[in-house]
This record gives sequence, structure tokens and C-alpha cells, in this order.
Amino acid sequence: MLPSLANRAVAVLLLSTLAAPALAQPAPPSAPPVEPPAAPAASAAPSAPPADTAPPAEGAPPSEETKKEARAHFNKGLALLQEEAWAAALAEFLVSRELFPTRVATNNAALALRKLQRFDESLDMYETYLRDFSNIPPGERTLAQRAVAELRDLVGTVEITGAEPGASIVVSSQDRGEYPPVKPLRVSAGTHLVRIFKEGFEPFETRVDVAGGQTAKVTAKLRVLKDSGRLKVAERGGRAIDVVVDNVVVGKTPWEGLLAVGNHTVALRGEGKVGTQPATAPVKSQQLTALTLVAEDLEAALRVEPTPAGASVAIDGVTVGRGIWLGRLRTGAHQVEVTADGFLPLAKKVTIERGAREIVKAELARDPNALMWRKPSKIFFEFSAGFTLVPTFGGDVAGLCTDKCSRPVGIGALALAHGGYELGSGFGFGLTAGYIIASQNVTGRKTRLTPNSKNNDPPPQQGTADDRLRLSAFVGGAHASYHLGETVPVLLRVGAGVLLGQVRDERSGRFTTRAGKPYKAYPVVDFPSTTYFYIDPEVRVGVRFARHFELSAGVQALMLLALSQPRWSDTIEIAASTDGIGKYDPNPVMGGFVLAVTPTVGLRYDF
Repeated sequence: MLPSLANRAVAVLLLSTLAAPALAQPAPPSAPPVEPPAAPAASAAPSAPPADTAPPAEGAPPSEETKKEARAHFNKGLALLQEEAWAAALAEFLVSRELFPTRVATNNAALALRKLQRFDESLDMYETYLRDFSNIPPGERTLAQRAVAELRDLVGTVEITGAEPGASIVVSSQDRGEYPPVKPLRVSAGTHLVRIFKEGFEPFETRVDVAGGQTAKVTAKLRVLKDSGRLKVAERGGRAIDVVVDNVVVGKTPWEGLLAVGNHTVALRGEGKVGTQPATAPVKSQQLTALTLVAEDLEAALRVEPTPAGASVAIDGVTVGRGIWLGRLRTGAHQVEVTADGFLPLAKKVTIERGAREIVKAELARDPNALMWRKPSKIFFEFSAGFTLVPTFGGDVAGLCTDKCSRPVGIGALALAHGGYELGSGFGFGLTAGYIIASQNVTGRKTRLTPNSKNNDPPPQQGTADDRLRLSAFVGGAHASYHLGETVPVLLRVGAGVLLGQVRDERSGRFTTRAGKPYKAYPVVDFPSTTYFYIDPEVRVGVRFARHFELSAGVQALMLLALSQPRWSDTIEIAASTDGIGKYDPNPVMGGFVLAVTPTVGLRYDF
């Protein structure tokens, strides 16, 4: 919000607060709440309700004592609002509204609901605020209308089809009427538990994810009960009050109905604070279970908001359902237990004072030992390829390149296929096969050529040689790996095996005869075979796409240890000018240890 608009909102709010004859209203979310003014002197009751109160409900208007109690709750809520204790502040504003609904309490409740991310309830409260109060200052009305527009983008709807007419609909423990609903079922964006109940049918329950501004469709096919029993519920004093079974109002006491076999949660709910705490009713096949409850004034209220959304909630040892639960309880201490498959259970003791409302946010931690979080074992196949950098081929060719000798870094390519089995823990093992090609040019290295004379043994000719080295080899072995992460997986792998191939050395030189005449030795080629043991540590980072595919990039170091070092053949003869025929020394053309560093890209598929 722009600073000028925020300052204007605060100014408008201050003026409206000083003019209000009853409860004060806080500033909008962009400004701090404003303290209420001192209570006005008592005066004769007006002939019509003041403009900052909602139209009176049927029955006698609230007494001055009730208004005083409403103001006390409001002031307590305002203090909590300034401390950003949104849940506690909301409870006070809702109590204040129940006793005496005013404009300021309604707006404060809407603000607290929004801060608690109960966007659908906040939207309903803002709409009530705009609909029921006629004296809203223009600046405050504009802010409320803006809040409504923003909240509509944070609220979606649930569309239910296929249910039995007259079935009760409960969404996140809130009674939403009967099927088909008369208006759209608005809910906050997020995960919700939808429950549909009708006597004689199996209850339908499902979780649904609702996006802001979107409609989530639920097809609820109710199946006729095949195995059932009857439940009879009465109130000991004979009062006719609502019977709530599994968070659904099924009728009034005395009530008798057909239910699925198993444990059901039963409570009575009457006018105001009258009701009973939840009780468990075990329904047995083809039998009648009778339950008599005593209605009383329940002076406390509790709301439990579990995460994950479908967690089971128990109050004082009685399972009250899955997902959000709200209801009235006796004043005092209560035990809240929340459980869900794959999560560590949570137990919390809550003490609720008379007239108070408590909100318990129960966020369960994952159980690392739960089977549901363990990834299944799988077979995988992976192909990777990249360019190879070889600092030196080593041996008496590249390894002895000094002084004016030139030896650029060797380059090439490596392609590998990995196949194996990966455990759910991420550890894997398998086989590796591939092919490597790498080349390195060495020019101007010092060497010698030994002539072969029939008459005597002439000294070797000193000179320089140029070598064009190229390694071509098959790579095969085994590997072990550790694969962790889902969206951006990381792979640590080490392989070991054998490299089998050959080294092509195309060699030419420049030498001087015994007579001091320089000449060029024409190119000759040798193909010595080679065998190396390799160790191949590797690290990769990838991204999952589709269901079974993973694209990754990584780097690996192919470390070669010679088992059979390639050497220049001493059977190759070349013309040594006027000195006859000569031979190069049978020296190693690759070293005993060679390192090849390879950045690669890879594609993995798991079954």
C-alpha cells in the first residue's frame, strides 16, 4: 500500500473511532491497531438500535450487563490484537459479537481470521461487516471492499456431485447444509476433508486440494450399508436438542438411526452453550446400542487444526474425527491427541478458562522410520556422456616433455551406461560399461634413434620427435552409489573395473647423422595394447521430470592404474638416412597412472 494511502487510512480510522459511541476499531493491516476511547456516559436507550450495531435478532434486546461483558471481551481482544496474538484475539472478538454484535468487533474478527489464514471465514465476516452496518466511514468501507476483492483470490469452492439428496455435508468439521447445497461451498485455498453422510448409507469421506479462485469437484457416490446396527441417543432430562454423530447433525433427541458397524463419535448440541462433550458409541452388527447423555452448559470452546489435514483428533481419549475439529467443552484441562500415518503422534494438555476459546495448531513431525516415507526399491538404467580432459598421458612421451617441448591438454569423449538396483534407502549397486576416446599431441620432445649397422654399433642419434597419441578403450566394471533427494536429486557414485584397449602413436622425428647431416624421420605408427584398472568417483545433480525420468549433470574422475603398460614396439624399423636403419627405444607411451576428468550430462530411467 502506498504511504499516502496508509496515512489516509489511519486518519479516517482515528476520526471514526473518536466518533463511535461503543467499541473501537483497529487500523487496517497496514497500520497499528488504535486504542478504544473511554466509554461514554450512560444515557437513555435509543428508540432504534445504534448504527454501529447489527440489526437485533428476534427476542429481547441485550441488556446493559450483556453490553458491558461484550465490551470487556472486545477490549481484551484489542490488547491481544496489538500483541499479534491472532488466535486469542479472534476468540475474544467472536464472544463479543455473540453477546452484542458491533461494527468494530466484526471488522476486528475479520482481520484476525485473515491473519490466521482462515480466508473463507474472513471473507464471510467482511461481507457481514459491509452488509449489516450502515455507518461505515468511506475510507474504512474502501479498505474492507479491497480486502473482499483480495480474499476472493484466496478462496475457492468445492462442487459436490452424485450424492444422495438430503445427505449432510461437512467440510473441515463445519456443517455446510444438505445436498444439493443452495449456494457454492466456499473454502480457504488448501487441503480440506469433505464428509457426506446419510442414514442407511456408508459415509463418504475424501481429502481435496482447493486452489484460490478455482473450483474443486468431488463426486460422492454413497453406497448402501451392507452391515449395520442401530444407535439410539437420548438426553437424560428429556430435552429435544441436536444429535451430532461423527460431526454431522442427524436429528434431535430422542433419536434412533442406522449406522455402519464400528465406533462413532456422538455429542449433543443445543442453544447457546448447552451441549455435551464427545462420547464414543460402539455400534455392533444387527444390534441396538443405546446412549444417554446429560446436556449441560459448556463454558469453553476449542478448535484443533491438525497438519497434515487428514490427521485423526482425539479429545480426552475420545476420537472426534479427522481434520479440523471445533466444539464446546467443559471448563478446565483437556487432553488433545493428534495422530496420522507416517507421523509422530502429538499429545498436548490444554486448559480452557470459563468463557474462553482456544485454538490448538497441531503440526505433526514426520516419523523417519515410517514405511510410507521409504522410497521403494527399483531397477534403474542410466546413460551419460561428456568430453574428457586428460592433463597428461604420462610415460616417456608426454611424461618427459620438458624444455621446448609442447604438450597441450589431451581431450576426448567418454560414454557410459549404468544399470543396477537401488534400495529404498538410496543405496544402489550395479554394472557399468562404456567407451573412451582421448588424444594428446606432443611435439619437440627429446629422444634418440639407434641405427643398426652390420659393421659396428654406431652411437644413437640424438634428436626430437613428434607424437600423436590416441587412446581407444572399452570400459567395464561395477559401481556403488547413494541417491538422495526427490525434486533435485543428488547422486554420489564410485565405480571400479578394467579398461581394455590400445594406444595409437603416430611418430615422426628430426635427427642428425654421424656425418653431421640433419634429416627428417618419416612418420611411423604403432598400436600397443593396454590394460588399466580404473577407479571412477562421481557426483551428479539432477532434476526429476515425468514419473520415471531424471536429467542430470555431473563430473567424474577416471583414475587409471596400469596393469599392462603400453610400450613402443622395438620391431619397427625406419630409415636413418646415411646411417642405415634405426629403431626407437621401446619406452612406455602412457604412464603407470593417468587421470581423466569428465564433465557429463546423463539421462536416468527407473522402473
